[in-house]
Amino acid sequence: MRKQILEEAGEVHKPSSTLPSLIGELQAEMRRSPRRSHLHELARRRIEAPHEIIDWAKRDRRWSFTLAEIMNEPVGMPRELAARLLVAIVDELEQEREAFGGDDVDGTAEIGVLHAE
Repeated sequence: MRKQILEEAGEVHKPSSTLPSLIGELQAEMRRSPRRSHLHELARRRIEAPHEIIDWAKRDRRWSFTLAEIMNEPVGMPRELAARLLVAIVDELEQEREAFGGDDVDGTAEIGVLHAE
């Protein structure tokens, strides 16, 4: 399952900007500056293929629920929806990291799937 998630996430962006690396960058930025507006703007600038991120989230068992929650609010552009989704993913991953013992949880490697070392 881990391999499948990594493969699907790797296809979301061009090789220079994969979804796992983008989420990792947003997580690091959230730790430095937890302002959601700053994180949202950073995500919006970095997203290269918003439709692919949205389609990936629709197919993903876990993140499809997060996407559905975000879609309850009006959103005009796919890039805006994808940015909101990424900020929500990062927020949830950070909450898990804090709840499950700090750096023991690496959501970036598996797009939020917890793993035991």
